[in-house]
Parts: sequence; structure tokens; C-alpha cells
Amino acid sequence: MAQKRDNCIILLIDAPVPERIAPELISAFGAERAERVNLDLLQNAYKLAKKFKDAILLLSFDKSSRHPDLTWLDSDDPGFLEAKGKNPEERINEAFQLAFNTGAKKALLLNHLSPEVKPEWLHQTFDAVADKTISLGANRDGSLYLVGLTFSSLKILEGLSFLSVKAAEEISERAKKNKLGVFSLPETDAVKTEDSLLKWADSKDSSPSPFMRAEPSFAAAPPEEKRSGRRAHKNTSPPAAEKPPLQ
Repeated sequence: MAQKRDNCIILLIDAPVPERIAPELISAFGAERAERVNLDLLQNAYKLAKKFKDAILLLSFDKSSRHPDLTWLDSDDPGFLEAKGKNPEERINEAFQLAFNTGAKKALLLNHLSPEVKPEWLHQTFDAVADKTISLGANRDGSLYLVGLTFSSLKILEGLSFLSVKAAEEISERAKKNKLGVFSLPETDAVKTEDSLLKWADSKDSSPSPFMRAEPSFAAAPPEEKRSGRRAHKNTSPPAAEKPPLQ
């Protein structure tokens, strides 16, 4: 692996307020729950990127009056590239430009809506990316969870909607037109539905936050109906030692 400064991970972060949340999350979970689900996804992606020791981290943050900095994400306040008033495409281009202008040779953009990205996929991306090769991580719905490239191939992102369900197909076609190879990462899922949220919750080692599941039912259920397999269907009473929602 090259020196840490040669690699850069880019993460787009919006203030954790309803008006900055992806519409599909609000449609799936409702405004209040979507806000907390989105926050957990952001914190998950940030934790992954921060722990990755072979790259610097560049955060593009669209702040709000309630959240002028990133202390809600990290008590150390990691600092950020301010993205106020810019659309996602402008933010992505600006972040990549800054990464390369400050010395990075390879950079990848990570989508926080896909929480099951593994550290080894980041390593594989930086190992594979070259002037004639990009790295591409696609969700099963066709959207992107990761794209990695060098400065010489940055032009293929011009005008691309990173969150589009056709983004993976479009960027692959652009790469071919520009005679670039594509290193494909394993497919995964973006959290956009109740099923995809439950799948992620069940894949986690620790117990998920209470907002991970739908509103609990307080209808009577015998003790033997406790969680078995994916999750219990009913509870006799509110959980005794539930984790508080992330703030």
C-alpha cells in the first residue's frame, strides 16, 4: 500500500435535519425515524473511513444553523470542506479537485447509504485504481456505493448523478468510451426500505439502535417468542435495557 497521503476517502455529509435527508428514507421510514436512521448510517460510514489508516479523510459538509460544525459526528471536530449552497455534483467535483490539488494520487467517494462496505474493499480500490483503471462499487439496485479514480479519469464524473439508480451503468459506459478499465467490487445494498434496514441490523455484531425497527407492538406475547432468527414479532413490554437513540 502506498503512503497514506497518496490516498483520499471522500464522504459527503449533510446536517442531520429532515430537509437534508434523502427523500427515499423519508418515504420508507417517516420524517422523524428517517432522521435517526440517516444519522446512524452517517456515523457508520464515518467510523469506517476514520479507522482506515492508509488514506486521509476529506469531509464535504453542508452545515445548518443548528449544526455549524461536526461535533455531533465526532467530539474531536474533524474539520470539513464547506459545501453550503452546492448541489451533490458540485460537491463531489470540488472534493475530488481538492483531494488531488493537495497531493492525493488516488481518491474514492463513499456513499453512506450503503452500510455494509468492508475495509478490505477500500484496500482493493486503492490497490486497483490507476490512470487507466477506475474502481466501481454498485448496489443491487444499480446505484453506486463507491467510485475510485485518479485525476486523469476525473472527467468521467462530469454531470453524473451519484445517487441515481442508473449511476453504476452510466459510469461503466463512460469508462469504456474513455478506454478505461473497471475494477468491480462486490455488490451490496443501500438502506432504502424496511427490509434493507433489518438486513443491516441483523448483520451487525451488537444490538441495533431501537429506531432500527418499526414501532413496537405491546400486545401480549409469551417469553419464548423472544428474538429467534431475524427478530421477534411482538414484545410483552418495552425492552428493559434498550440503547438510547444516537444524538
